[in-house]
Amino acid sequence: MHANLKVITSVFTLIYVVATEPSMHNMLTMKNNSLTSEASTERTYSGISMSERIVLRRQRFIEAGILLFGTVGFQSTTMRMLTAQTELTNRYFYESFSNLEDLLVACYEKLMDDFRHQLKEVLEKARENSEPSQRIRPGLECFYRSMSDPKFARITHAEVLGVSERVDRLYSRCSADFAALMMSYLTSSLPAKKQLSDTQMQFVGAALTGSLINSAMVWVNSQYQADIDDVIDTSLAIFIGTVNQLQLN
Repeated sequence: MHANLKVITSVFTLIYVVATEPSMHNMLTMKNNSLTSEASTERTYSGISMSERIVLRRQRFIEAGILLFGTVGFQSTTMRMLTAQTELTNRYFYESFSNLEDLLVACYEKLMDDFRHQLKEVLEKARENSEPSQRIRPGLECFYRSMSDPKFARITHAEVLGVSERVDRLYSRCSADFAALMMSYLTSSLPAKKQLSDTQMQFVGAALTGSLINSAMVWVNSQYQADIDDVIDTSLAIFIGTVNQLQLN
């Protein structure tokens, strides 16, 4: 009889294990899923994730860099000045930048990207005009309006010069892109038989870009003594003369 009781007990135990095994398995699965979810979900503070905070801190350093590089200059800017301006520690600077040159590059690219975006919008609207002066002047006005901000002018055409070969290459590439954009726009209205060769596009573009930048920097260094409309008109005369000459060739 004792043996029979042991058999009955074993049977009930087996039935219990079989009956409860799925729910136990589900509980373990839910727990593992919860742990995985916690591990994969980024911690947030005040609804902002860690990666978003890194981006925001980077933006604060870029804003501070534009302010300081555009006023006291790149060579005179110190880490202490940057951390004071951003109210962030050195540790947060180095999570996004290796050195001050990296920050200068980021500031320059930010300013130039914003300018190119604005210029493309202006040119797209002006393209509808048939009169050459009305097609060209809005783009020149966009450029000189940007240069009327001393910080933009100083960083994009002064502070980046001579820093390193890396920064020089960046400046040259951006200047070439600017020239290519201008030439593409200026020649878009020329008849097919008047289209320029690649060499003409490159060197006429470089000449126009050089005249535009030099004219703007003379204006900037004079502390904007001349009226902006007068300055725009002088560059417009050069651009119109170039377009007219291209149409005659």
